[in-house]
Amino acid sequence: MKSAPFKIIASNLAVGLLTLAVSATALAQKAYRITDLGVLRGGSARVHGLNSRGQVVGGSGFVYGSDRHAFLWQGQGGMNDLRLQNGQISEAFGINDAGVVVGTVNAATTTAAFRWSSSGGMRMLPLLPGTNASVAYAINASGESVGRCGNHAVLWTGDSVVELAGLPGGSWSESHGLNNRGQIAGFSSSGEGTRAVLWSGGRIRNLGVLPGDLSSRANTINDVGTVVGASEGRTGVHAFMWTPAGGMEALETPEGGNYSEAFGINSAGQIVGSSGSSVGTRAVIWSKSTGLVDLNTLVEGAPPTLVLTGAVAINETGEIVAFGVDEPELSKSLEVRDDRNMHHAGTKVFLLSPQ
Repeated sequence: MKSAPFKIIASNLAVGLLTLAVSATALAQKAYRITDLGVLRGGSARVHGLNSRGQVVGGSGFVYGSDRHAFLWQGQGGMNDLRLQNGQISEAFGINDAGVVVGTVNAATTTAAFRWSSSGGMRMLPLLPGTNASVAYAINASGESVGRCGNHAVLWTGDSVVELAGLPGGSWSESHGLNNRGQIAGFSSSGEGTRAVLWSGGRIRNLGVLPGDLSSRANTINDVGTVVGASEGRTGVHAFMWTPAGGMEALETPEGGNYSEAFGINSAGQIVGSSGSSVGTRAVIWSKSTGLVDLNTLVEGAPPTLVLTGAVAINETGEIVAFGVDEPELSKSLEVRDDRNMHHAGTKVFLLSPQ
């Protein structure tokens, strides 16, 4: 979703160093059974949301993003096209445990946030006055959802929409994560630059940046109130975890890496995302007990030519949704070039189930 392309030359020495770095923690980490979620017509897919029932949402279409349709995947039935707006381009970003899905769909000359359920079908979410485009990114157990209308972060409750105030000096904002306590994570422009923020109790809180960095963004929040995202500066992009007690803390990045981003966190504090190293970008998991671990070292039954490059969500049972590339010339010890691999072969999506 927000990851940046990396073109890094792999070497046997770098592979050996990475293996040594993760081997001790990998031994303490559970293995995962991997399930290929498939694709719709077109052969490429991206995954965005996961609930505690193992239902997954995202978008699937052609390799370069054309004809993308929102999908819902579940264990019985596999990947299903939600067939919104008579087959218009669409993307599903969030799903709650009741199976209600939110996302965005093309509508005439603009895009519109939608809410979908198996019983009620699709309905458009209302716009803020003066705006003509919207997207919904997350939905909680109460059915509240968050996203953006025009350049403004919003909260939808039922059939009403409320603008979330941005930071002083800012002109735009987005809300991306929402927990079951009604706390919202996102980012806002400000007089100092873009900042990760937390909306809680009707107030906005500037979460700051990591030392020396220039901007930050928050991607999601768990039910404990822990926020994760990325902070960016002259030395690269760095994943962070923010707590009310400890503030913003950098998450571990492999030696030689200048990119990492945290996209998902559950209430147990397990965090998933992407991290770059001397062998390219890989899907990773962070936890207090194991530190940083490359998810490619933990999956069982995966093709030897599959490389998982990102993980976007983890639920309360520890299931993870991830994406990657599967090509004959690839292996876990080689780089994945964004232009050569992902654009040529497309991305595949997977559910990782702890054993």
